[in-house]
Formats: sequence, structure tokens, C-alpha cells
Amino acid sequence: MEPEPIPKPPRTDLTSSWTPRQSRKWLEGIEFRGMQLGLERVTEFAHRLGNPERAFPSILIAGTNGKGSVAAIVDSILCEAGITAGRYTSPHLIDWPERITVGGREIAEEDLACALQAVAGDADELEATPFEAFTMAAMWHFREQGVEWGVIEVGLGGRLDATRLSDARITVITAIGRDHIGELGSDLPVIAREKGAIMRRGVPVVLGPGTAPVEDVLREEARSVGAHLTRADERVALEADRGPGWGQTGSARWSDGREGFSWRFPLAGEHMLDNLATSLAVVSLLAEQGVTIPDTALIDGIGKVRWPGRLQWLPGGADRPDLVLEVGHNPLASRAVAREIEARAGNRPVGFVVALAEDKELEPFLEPLIEGCSWFTATAWSGARARSPEEIEKAFRALAEGAGKEIPTVTAGDPGAAVSETAKGLGVEATIVVIGSHMLVGEVLETINRD
Repeated sequence: MEPEPIPKPPRTDLTSSWTPRQSRKWLEGIEFRGMQLGLERVTEFAHRLGNPERAFPSILIAGTNGKGSVAAIVDSILCEAGITAGRYTSPHLIDWPERITVGGREIAEEDLACALQAVAGDADELEATPFEAFTMAAMWHFREQGVEWGVIEVGLGGRLDATRLSDARITVITAIGRDHIGELGSDLPVIAREKGAIMRRGVPVVLGPGTAPVEDVLREEARSVGAHLTRADERVALEADRGPGWGQTGSARWSDGREGFSWRFPLAGEHMLDNLATSLAVVSLLAEQGVTIPDTALIDGIGKVRWPGRLQWLPGGADRPDLVLEVGHNPLASRAVAREIEARAGNRPVGFVVALAEDKELEPFLEPLIEGCSWFTATAWSGARARSPEEIEKAFRALAEGAGKEIPTVTAGDPGAAVSETAKGLGVEATIVVIGSHMLVGEVLETINRD
């Protein structure tokens, strides 16, 4: 049974509206609250706001890797179909507004200020975390904008994440691996259950190909709550070739007998094809719920996806090497990136620029990068939680020596200097891969934009 619709309350009276600067100052002022998993506080928070997260149906996406990519693909397709979609993802690369889009457009600073002001009073009274406050601000904004479908990425885990309050009509679980060990543990079945907790009775759930190692656990979870489970490959089959640049081309074949179509996809990687298949499975479920998406919208939506920092290729030139930016920060990601770099770099030497957070697995992340590496630079972003470059460099050097490899390894004080150091070491006919963190990639992108 669907929940009864919640009447939309009148717009909050903001007679003395905050400026963007005031809203940012408030957001910075609550950062000390950090991260606190749990639903009791955010449930009360949402109730005080009139439950904006239930004002529209949502697609709720959990997983270790790939959930943001699926959100970006589904959102792009919905937008091309003329459906007003609100996308909420985290974390951001450069700035907070990246997390909230409506109709494919990032939230304007003035609208963000309005949304933050609308939730600030209750957030302060309840001592909500920054993530909870920003999540509720996004839902408030989506309600104000008349969003038809929400495309919501779970922040961490699933069972205790603030996004779980959304009115999910489709749930999705992407690749499962070890990450956030301090909060979720290192046991894959336990992690799978935490993420599978977004399932709900009578609601279809899509399992991406990367869930295969824990499929039995997720099937058990689906049976226990009465969710309708389907694997992505039961809905659609893809055939693909590496396309021009770092894109991909191919065709899709529906399992229900509908006519397939050809596509051109600007994102690279075999793992990204898994995300594309998962997204198309979501589209097939939307069709069963009466949401019509024509093939032209599918083709255009896939072709127009933009998701920076995911094997993002910035071609070089006569005076600079190619640059590849990747936010992946766990062994699942580094293995996928290493495979793709090996397939695409050709005879070009490859240098890795790496920064990692203190709570990430170090040696298991670094090990897949050794085989194709010609130069290694360890660095750190500005701000908290960054692991020391010296620790990263020492661990990589030991792994390389253990594998019988002689690879130059150095440290650099900041990401910009690390890229420059690697370029000097390898020359312009090289490919430099920046990998390990959203904060790392964000600072490199800021440097590129500035310069």
C-alpha cells in the first residue's frame, strides 16, 4: 500500500532572506558536528519540515562503488524525457551546489541560501549533522521546485542513512566492496545487509552486476522484507566497444522483446558499463510504473551524461601529458582503474598521483597500480583526514620492491605540485592518473580551472 500523500505546507516565510554568504557561513559553522549515523534525529527533522522527502517518488541508490554514476545516468535520461528530476548526490568535488540538481541544472546560490535558511532553525535545535541538514535542504528545494521524480544517492551504508526516509518506488544496489570499514565493518555480507536495508515491501530493487559476490545475502534480505528483486542482466544486455577518446559505443537489447537501440556513452570503463546496464534496468522498471521514456531520450540521455572525476580524460597536447581523474578510493576502484589504464594507455608511460584518507585501506588500494606504473607521486589535499604522503609513498615503494619493480616514487606537498612533479619525471608523452579521493580530484580540477 502506498503511503498517504502529505499535504504540501505553505512556503516558509523568509521575509529576511539569507544571502549566499550568510548561508555558507552557517553551513561552515555546523561542520564541527561531523558524521553521526542514525535515523531518530533526522526523522524528527523531516517531520518538522512537513516531510518534503515524501512529496515526490524517488529512485534510491546504494552501493560501495557506482551509485553516483547510476544516479547521473538515470537523471540524464529522465531529463531528456522531459521529466522534472531532482538529483541528490554526495560528496561534491569542488563545492556544495554540485550535490543538488533539478532538470540537470545545479542549484543556484540564491536558491541554496533559501533552502538552507528554511531548514536551519530545526537543524540547530536538533543539532543535525551537515549531511542531514543538506539532505533536508535538498528535499525542501525539490518540493518547492515541483520535482516529479527524485534520483537519490545514499550517503553511507543505507540502514541508518538520512536518504532512507525518501519515498522510494525503486531501490538500486550497485557494486559491493570494502569501504568505510570503521562504520560498516570489513565483512562483505555485513556490508551488503547494511546497504540492502534500503529495500522495502512491495518495491522493486535492481541488483547491479557488481553485487554478484553477495547476491545470496541480498536475495535473503529481499525475501525478508517482501521486496521484488531483479538483476540488471535479467532486464537488459549490452554489447560494447571502446569508442573515440575515452568514451564507449555499443547496443542494448531488452529481455522483454522490445526493440533494442544503439548508444554512445562518454564515460569509460568496463565497470561503467555495469552502471549503464543497472540504469537501463531502472528505466525498464519505470516503464512498468507508467513512466514513458522514448528511445530518443534514452540515446540522448546516455550520450549527454556528465560525471566528472570518474575516469575523466583530459587530453594533453604538445606541451602537457594526458590527465585522467578518478575519485575511487577503495581496492574495488583501483583494480577497475588499473584494468582500464592498461587497455587504453598503449605505449605511453603511466604515472600515478595518489592521495588517500586516513581510514582507507592502503596496501590493498595501491597493489593493483604497481604493474603498469612508471612513476608514483604521493600527495595530500588541504584539510582534515588526509593520510600523510610519506606513509603512502613508503607503502607503495615496499610493494613495488616486493614485486621486483623499480619505480621512481616521490612525495609532493599538494595535488598541483604532485601533477607537475609527475609530468617533469615522465615528460609530455605520458598519461598521468590522479586517483584516491574526491578532495584530491576536486583540488586538481580547481587548479585546472584557475590556470
